[in-house]
Amino acid sequence: MRKPNSPPEKQGFVARADGSRFAREHEEIWKFIKFTGVSILCAALELVTQLAAIKAYTALGVEKLPGFFRFLAVNVEERPGVSLAVLVCAFMTSTFVGYTLGFFVNRKATFHADSSIVLGTVLNVALIVVVVVANSFIGPAVTGLMLRLDFVPDSLVDTLSKVLSMMATGIIVYPANRFVIHRKTKEGAK
Repeated sequence: MRKPNSPPEKQGFVARADGSRFAREHEEIWKFIKFTGVSILCAALELVTQLAAIKAYTALGVEKLPGFFRFLAVNVEERPGVSLAVLVCAFMTSTFVGYTLGFFVNRKATFHADSSIVLGTVLNVALIVVVVVANSFIGPAVTGLMLRLDFVPDSLVDTLSKVLSMMATGIIVYPANRFVIHRKTKEGAK
């Protein structure tokens, strides 16, 4: 029961969990748990987007890469039925969708950021560029290894490569989001 003049209770699981004893006593751990949950949901959406984009770009007959994407394709191995342009365009589309969703959800739900959204967006775009460049080397290396060792069915190579690339770049993504992109600027903010 609420005391008179106390603020109304928040609704929903995350809101109740934010007010839990664990969340209050272990604020940084709780932020990491929420960030990880949001990241898993965004990664699932990113994977679905990549698979749908591969099918869509193949059906549309995408054969040529825009000039500024060519540097991403240096290490990518073409496979029968899937052109290099399709793979790179699907990767870029899915990365954009996943990171854009993650940016907005984490900004308010996880970190309760009050810093400039314009600055946050610029910093997030810079992070995405770093992640894309890192993934343009990690992903093809993992894909090439899986194709050479032939221990994963060809139909799973792109998905598994994407998951392993996301895990590898996740090492820099949380600290960048927590301490650089989604800051609290008001005095006394945690």
